[in-house]
Amino acid sequence: MDIVSSNPGQHDAPQYYRPGPSTGRYPQYPQNPYPHGWHGGATPPPAPQQAPAAPAPQPGTTAQPGAAPQPGPGQQAGQGPQWNTASGWGPPPAGLGSGPQGRPARPRQVVTALVALVAAALPFVVMGIGAMFATINDAVLNDTGLPRADIDAALAQTGLTMDQLTQFVRVMGGVFLVLALVWIALAVVAFLGAGGARIALAVLAGVYGIPLLLLMAPTIPLFAVLVVALSVAGVALLFGRPAKEWYATRKLGAASRS
Repeated sequence: MDIVSSNPGQHDAPQYYRPGPSTGRYPQYPQNPYPHGWHGGATPPPAPQQAPAAPAPQPGTTAQPGAAPQPGPGQQAGQGPQWNTASGWGPPPAGLGSGPQGRPARPRQVVTALVALVAAALPFVVMGIGAMFATINDAVLNDTGLPRADIDAALAQTGLTMDQLTQFVRVMGGVFLVLALVWIALAVVAFLGAGGARIALAVLAGVYGIPLLLLMAPTIPLFAVLVVALSVAGVALLFGRPAKEWYATRKLGAASRS
């Protein structure tokens, strides 16, 4: 029967001192691999694993374990994106919030302008489609509300026949339809953020709004006034302060991304 020695000098146990005279200095000893004691013939327990080191912080910054990412310049926790203005970092312009992907939210004045502009053009879409398929005859001329004698005098003066008048009405219906669709397209483009579209809308409102009012006022004055009022109100909203700030902010953001 073998007797297991408790002498750590046997069985190739580690040495914790150096033989020889003392130098007066205390050397750095290795960590004890047997913190719970050593027993001859027993397999030593594995050394504990150390946790991986945390990544080093960027130069000029200090980080603590478990700390959350620091907000950007001029931004506090829980705030939306900040805007780089001439006086430094600050909130978005007045009346604007934060939209998707940090873009400024569309002001409600732009939404109201789109509704007004489309409402002003829809009657002409319907009228244009109807005129393109219309046939002019005596019954239609009698239903216009104008004195028939005046209509006959105008036809005799211009030399137009009923067929020629029908073709003229259809062509004018196509023109009204195209202009109404262009008006709606410009309103949608302005709603999406193109500042040049609102300028085009202002030009169209001035070029066609006043003649339309003068042309339709004798027969349907209420309709003419309502259409012109909606058009002018929609264009005015696009040039209001909230809309102007929104267009300027979008233009600045597009320039910075490019």
